[in-house]
Amino acid sequence: MILDYLDPSTPDDFDCHVCVIGAGPAGIAIANAFAHSRFTVCVLESGGLDSEEASQALNGGDSVGTAMLDPALCRLRALGGSCRLWGGGCVPLTRLDLASRPWVPSSGWPIDFDELAAWCRQARETCGIDPRHDIADGSFANARFIHALPLRGDDAVDRVCIESPVLFQAHYTQLLQDAGNITLLLHANLMELAAAPDADRVQAARIGALDGRRGTVRARHYVLAAGGIENARLLLASDSVHPRGLGNGHDQVGRHFMDHPRCLAGQVVGGDLASLLRPYDRDGQRESRPLYRELALADGAQRRLGLLNARARPIPVADATPAGLQALRELRATFRAPAVESANEVEGGVQRALAAGIGGPAPALRRGAGRRARLALRVGMNAGDVAGAVARRLRNRPVDRYRRVDLMTYFEQAPNPDSRITLSEARDALGMRKVRVDWRLTELDYASYRTSAALLGEEAARCCGGRFEAERWVGDAAIRPDVVGTAHHIGTTRMSGRPEDGVVDRDCRVHGMENLHVAGSSVFPTGGWAFPTFTIVALAVRLADRLRTGLEIVGL
Repeated sequence: MILDYLDPSTPDDFDCHVCVIGAGPAGIAIANAFAHSRFTVCVLESGGLDSEEASQALNGGDSVGTAMLDPALCRLRALGGSCRLWGGGCVPLTRLDLASRPWVPSSGWPIDFDELAAWCRQARETCGIDPRHDIADGSFANARFIHALPLRGDDAVDRVCIESPVLFQAHYTQLLQDAGNITLLLHANLMELAAAPDADRVQAARIGALDGRRGTVRARHYVLAAGGIENARLLLASDSVHPRGLGNGHDQVGRHFMDHPRCLAGQVVGGDLASLLRPYDRDGQRESRPLYRELALADGAQRRLGLLNARARPIPVADATPAGLQALRELRATFRAPAVESANEVEGGVQRALAAGIGGPAPALRRGAGRRARLALRVGMNAGDVAGAVARRLRNRPVDRYRRVDLMTYFEQAPNPDSRITLSEARDALGMRKVRVDWRLTELDYASYRTSAALLGEEAARCCGGRFEAERWVGDAAIRPDVVGTAHHIGTTRMSGRPEDGVVDRDCRVHGMENLHVAGSSVFPTGGWAFPTFTIVALAVRLADRLRTGLEIVGL
């Protein structure tokens, strides 16, 4: 059932077997795994069914690092979490991503690829992915495409991704409403995880609402699933017993904060630019709509040159589009759903902030019968433009004439203990200390990005007979690339074999604590380049299985 903590008729306190903090993809995946079982689950969501300004304001904080990242504009508080703006991209990590790499400090996961792959197969159902697409090394298997670049494979390879059709906030709302053993509590903020005197277990979750209401949730197990920034913040804020916060006996909570930095590597000009773009067309050149590819750094290149993982996305830059064709595209866009940006004002603001890192804010939402009539008139007045485009399409030629192809690059970040999440002295509306983000890149990061950008750019240009014109930072070590984040918050409660090296063990249980667990990309020791949501769900399903098995063993 779904309850609202701002509703006076909702109880103050709750008792359950499992308390999950956060209703993003990790929290929802855990709830889904327990649905209709004999175990009760209470899922705490700070926001409501939709994004709201008051809840979103709780994300505010400071950015003090060498790379700027505004904690208020890179995540959402509402059912579904930041996945409300998720593009659906799913891809497994590679074997090398999980391995201990001598050239990457603090690399190596305490679980191996084959174990994770088994849970990725379970995650396919949660993400709505056809099971015929098996898990491969950094790709989905059994995919066929019409076009491909003649990649040599030494420097670059194609990784097969799948676009999940699942919007977590929409797809699972009915399940959360109908499952009698699941309680989704909206507008319920975790204030503190109250620990036993020895800080070896959690006794209760203290919760509060923005209207001043306070209460508790008592559970057998507690799971933090609030995102890579907030998971660390909540552990640090739970300091009544341990002054450093829970799970922080070795000062590891909040450290190794990573994202996937992105920036423009350069442009490919000349040659057959259409042949470069065609294999990465997200809509037009796939066996079926969910499948697409990303151009990625080969494992061999990473080993040979000591590089972090990376990928590149070719972005066409066309000559001026004929007036009739442009009007037709705008007309078609007015009928599409979802729109270019979220109609929700809060989500639209976050979406524009994220898009601005690629080249400006997303266009404003514009619809209406009057606009459509004007666009239809423009189409009719420039029918020749449309006819020419149709003729080119029938000859299997690109509709647009390309001036160049920009190469947007996305990089793995090396674990760095000085890149971290801490708490400031400022307080939010709940009276909790705000977050401070100190996002830092290292010389290893910058050196790897220069080499990777050059490799990917040169290989893309070779395959289409063009030339790669790199941005100045690629060839000049004195110039730092102007990177921005991709809202993939990784590593702040990292998984480790020893308490001295991380926050949770291989089963995502906080070191030294009996009943506190963490879900989400904050447990990733390294990030690879892959979109993290699919791995987040796989680890969440794995954690749910561990919890359910443990509850059954003790006879609850």
